Amino acid sequence: MQHWIMKHWMLLGLCLLAVAPAHATELRIAVAANFTATLERLAEVYGAENDVRFSISSGSSGKHFAQIRQGAPFDLFFSADDQRTADLVAGGHAVAESRFVYARGILVLWSPDPARITDNAIALLQGDDYRRLAIANPRVAPYGATAEAVMSAHAIEPGRGRLITGQSIGQTFNFVTTGNADFGFVALSQVIHHERRHGPGSRWIPDPDSYPAIIQEAVLLGSAREPEAAGAFLDWVRNSETARAIIEADGYRR
Repeated sequence: MQHWIMKHWMLLGLCLLAVAPAHATELRIAVAANFTATLERLAEVYGAENDVRFSISSGSSGKHFAQIRQGAPFDLFFSADDQRTADLVAGGHAVAESRFVYARGILVLWSPDPARITDNAIALLQGDDYRRLAIANPRVAPYGATAEAVMSAHAIEPGRGRLITGQSIGQTFNFVTTGNADFGFVALSQVIHHERRHGPGSRWIPDPDSYPAIIQEAVLLGSAREPEAAGAFLDWVRNSETARAIIEADGYRR
């Protein structure tokens, strides 16, 4: 009897294994900090429809660029600029035909305090009525380089100790939300996500003509474990109206 029961459970186990679904494909994505929340929204929609899981690593584009060149195991790279994707292709680390512009970023000066940033934001930044201004590190974060360009265009020179620098736009945003900086130059997308949960702050959007365009590109990496699945996701981001609607609603231009 005991032998029959053991045999029965073994057969049942084999049947369950036979009908169990295959493991979902996992895509490993390195993404610029400004686009992380939006990519998570895209991944949720695409993953549910296509049985794909995502492992998302957020950070500065410069940091990811260095990691990828050193062999980091990513399938896709969503950069905050178009130079690093070009350099990865030139260095043989990425597939040239896969490069495309997935978004054009918008820089914004922002504070969670609805009354902090006045109508004349330039005069505010040129004055001394604040403790600290936060920007991302211009050497590794494209939004930091853009912030520098805006400050230069408007002759904004924060006094000694007033300018603090985050290693990514994510850390920069954190400086502002935690009160370590009065306000900061961040991505409009970050502001939109934050204000959806916490209510409006105050903001100033510089004239786009005062800084170089923030052209954000994605690329399929040579280290991709499942290049067909990774390429299919890139195609969806590029061509799907659903994907475009999510990206634009999150504060990006086409």
